[in-house]
Amino acid sequence: MYYVYQHRKADTNDIFYVGKGKGTRAFNATKRNPYWKRVVSKHGFNVEIIVENIDEELSFLVEMETIDAYKKRGITLSNLTNGGEGASGLIHSEEHKAKLKGNKFFASTWGKNFKGKTHSDEQKAKWAVTRKGVTSPRKGVVLSDETKRKMSQSKTGLANLKRRVLSDEQVREIRA
Repeated sequence: MYYVYQHRKADTNDIFYVGKGKGTRAFNATKRNPYWKRVVSKHGFNVEIIVENIDEELSFLVEMETIDAYKKRGITLSNLTNGGEGASGLIHSEEHKAKLKGNKFFASTWGKNFKGKTHSDEQKAKWAVTRKGVTSPRKGVVLSDETKRKMSQSKTGLANLKRRVLSDEQVREIRA
């Protein structure tokens, strides 16, 4: 059984999102759009269930009508759509599950990096051709003494890799 819910800002109690779900979807903060995340990071959220124990088709309808009603009232929502769509209850076939289990994509490069290696001259030449004629957007910008001072102050106290006592290899060995 499905339900329709709305999220309210924790500090002002204003409605900012309407959704449909089942289980713990209303209380879940993952798999949300960036606008929803920004509102929640600033205000927090409270959950209010509008309608519960309804079938999926009706829940889509209630979600669409609620979003429409709120928008007509001038309430700004972080919903990306007008509701009533989305893949609900996707169940992978056994064949697809078997393919996912054997997936070794990027397994050979996991945990490795480019340190100690260099790009080929051919690759560098390709990059040079693509960058030809493109000037830096900061070219010609003159920084004031105050800006330079602020930039210098912001960098003080940061780790300087050149003054390190231990090499990267020694650090990895200690961590291991």
